Amino acid sequence: METKSNKTIVLECYRKIIRDLDLSLVDEYIREDYIQHSPTVKDGKAGILEMLHFLKSLPQPKEHGPSPIIRTIAEGNMVAVHLDVQFMGKRVAVVDLFRLQEGKIAEHWDASMMQPEKQDGLIIITNGTAEIDQKIDPSVSKKLVNEFYQIAFGKGDPILADRYVAKNYLDHDPDGRLLKGLDYLVKIHRLIAEGDFVVAQCELISATGRYASYDIFRIAGDKIVEHWCVEQEVPQTMAHNNGMF
Repeated sequence: METKSNKTIVLECYRKIIRDLDLSLVDEYIREDYIQHSPTVKDGKAGILEMLHFLKSLPQPKEHGPSPIIRTIAEGNMVAVHLDVQFMGKRVAVVDLFRLQEGKIAEHWDASMMQPEKQDGLIIITNGTAEIDQKIDPSVSKKLVNEFYQIAFGKGDPILADRYVAKNYLDHDPDGRLLKGLDYLVKIHRLIAEGDFVVAQCELISATGRYASYDIFRIAGDKIVEHWCVEQEVPQTMAHNNGMF
C-alpha cells in the first residue's frame, strides 16, 4: 500500500473532517496524545471533538464553496497551511501549522487575523503566488530567510534590506513591516521550507504585548520576492496550558 505524504494527510483531514464534519474519522487522523496550541480550543482529541460539535451546530451551507486553502508548505513532519476563510460573516486569514507522527496529526499551532473590509488594488493579504517551485533547494531558501531575520529584519536599514529583499517584491502584509524599523524582540520558533517557500513561526515581544506571527516568504534569485503575514496577539488566558508556541 502506498504511503501517504504528510501534506496529503493534512489536506484529507481538512476535507473530510473540517469541511464535511465527519466526526467518525477523527480517530483515523488525530493521535490520542494530540497537543493543542490554538488558544481557544481545549487540549487533546476531546478538544477537537468539542470544536467539531460546535461547528456542526452552526447553519451549514447547501453546497461547498471554493476551498479556503491557498497554499500548503511541508517539510519533514511539519505542514503549514495558509487559508482565506469565510466564518460567521467575516473574512479571516489563517495559518495552521501541524506536526505529524506515524501518519497522524500529533500537534497543532495557529494564528488568525481579520482581513481588512476594503483591500485596494490587486494585492490582498492572501492572494498571489501559490504554486511551489520544487526545483529550488529548500535549504537555500531557509538559510536566506534565517539570515534575513538575524541581520536585517526590524532594522529599518535599506542597505541591509537590499541584500535580502528584491526591489520589486510584493508585500501582502497590510502593515508593510518587512522593511520597517521595529521596536520589539523577534524570536524564531520554527522555519519550514519547501522549494522556494519558507514559513517562519515567530514570537514578537513588545512593550504592549506578545504576538504569534507567521511570515510566509517566496524566494527567487537569492532574494525575497513575495511576503505574507498572519499575526495574532497571545491572550492572557487560554483553553489549555500549552501556550501558542
